[in-house]
Amino acid sequence: MKNAKADWKNLPTLPLFLILQKLDVPDNLVRFGVVCKYWHSVFNNFLDSKRRSSLTLVPMLLIPSKKRNIGRKLYSLQAKAKIYSIGLPESHTKRSFSCCYGWLAAVDKKLVITLLNPFKGGITIDLPEIEIETYQRSSLGYQHDIKKVFLSVDPLLHPDDYIVVTIYSIYSKLAFYKPGQRSWIYLDKNIMLIHDVIFYKNLVYAIGSWNKIVSFDVNIDNLDDTWKSPNLKTVISAQYQRLKDYIYRAHLFESSKGDLFSIYREWGVVDDNDHLVRFTKNFKVYKLVLDDQSGELLEEKEVKNINGDIVFVGNNQTLVVSALDFPEAQPNSIYFTDDYFIGSYYKPYGPRDIGFFNLKNGSMGKHYQFEPQHTFLSPYIWILPSVKFKLSSA
Repeated sequence: MKNAKADWKNLPTLPLFLILQKLDVPDNLVRFGVVCKYWHSVFNNFLDSKRRSSLTLVPMLLIPSKKRNIGRKLYSLQAKAKIYSIGLPESHTKRSFSCCYGWLAAVDKKLVITLLNPFKGGITIDLPEIEIETYQRSSLGYQHDIKKVFLSVDPLLHPDDYIVVTIYSIYSKLAFYKPGQRSWIYLDKNIMLIHDVIFYKNLVYAIGSWNKIVSFDVNIDNLDDTWKSPNLKTVISAQYQRLKDYIYRAHLFESSKGDLFSIYREWGVVDDNDHLVRFTKNFKVYKLVLDDQSGELLEEKEVKNINGDIVFVGNNQTLVVSALDFPEAQPNSIYFTDDYFIGSYYKPYGPRDIGFFNLKNGSMGKHYQFEPQHTFLSPYIWILPSVKFKLSSA
């Protein structure tokens, strides 16, 4: 049968799976799925199989629960919006920060930061007290004296070699801690208004207001309590004309391919019954090219493509997932939660500014509908579950 044509639409599942394995670009996967109904069905089965076998995790949304004082809910963006229950000690109204590797951080009245891993039997690590001058304390209470907490590696896997960096005080200053230290090491007091931190190529990078980015090295052996603050290197000087106004938040992230990017989340403001309400109106992303030896900035350019990745920003350590591991999401998108904690912004409306932003076409959407009964409870945050939790809950 020389003139017989290949029946591409009805190829067996196995060769189609092999084809999908080779399509390592998210846009190509999407094109495959729209060829016909049969290929779309194979595409969905492939995604389900990949999700079950993959060790790469997708962040989940940690949301409060009014029913139990120790209760929280985990909202999955993958499993058809499935919700799991999880217990946290005294979590009813207590503000938590998501670090990474499944860890949360909380602060008590003595300004002692505690790391908690709810996926590892609730194991905790108490860190030293943060020293904050009275005039630098938040009027919203001690839970707002700490802005964010960041982990370099998983403390369970590297109990003697992890680093914790925190943004603290109303001036958003920096301090870091290494195991064995009796106190935090505080960085240059003139470095303030920091928004986000990342561990990148053996250095710590911090981004703050007006695009200022600094780096410093904390990989010092034999630290003792007399060791002074590391020297800070300016990667990008403050650029006061970068944005038309000050209403924005800056983030740093490393893409799945190892590139460094900065993000600017721009807010708009509306007057709703004499209450100023802020909402996310846009994101701008810049790729940062650094010299491998000196760490100096070689190039900074605005981009609309972040290697197809999905980025999660909010009151947490910024998280990144490849679109190949989260095919349900839109490639080159930013999922965000409300993290504006100034004055009484959350009252009476609550942290409603949540959604996702498509970087390529500028469209916005919702990944979770804010519940009014959560107005006076802890805000939503992104948390990365453990593989064990993922597999046992699927």
